[in-house]
Amino acid sequence: MAQEKASTCGYLVAFLLVFFIVVPSGSAWIGVNWGTIATHQLPPEKVVKMLKENGFHKLKLFDADERIMAALMGTDIEVMLAIPNNMLDRISNSPKAADSWLYENVTSYLYTGGVKIKLSILGHILTLCLFL
Repeated sequence: MAQEKASTCGYLVAFLLVFFIVVPSGSAWIGVNWGTIATHQLPPEKVVKMLKENGFHKLKLFDADERIMAALMGTDIEVMLAIPNNMLDRISNSPKAADSWLYENVTSYLYTGGVKIKLSILGHILTLCLFL
């Protein structure tokens, strides 16, 4: 029983040590997932303002909505952009469709003052480990 308490205490100390080192350094790994399938969507400008005011620096978008991308322009928010699941078959069978999607949704936003796209992924089911 005493050994169990000591082990638990050790884990708690390790957690707190990591927490107090990582969080104040500003490199905590917290981000937001933002999907567009909703009945009552907030205006993208409001959402981006809330993200910035609350210190979020990473965002996973499930769709390259033009209004969302426009609201993200000029921010320091790093974006991981998912190719929607319903487009995977088309893109995997047509290099032209893949090129077109990348140009319209990624390349056209990659300029100074544009959107800080760090990664494009296939589908919605990828962990954020790649984004850290």
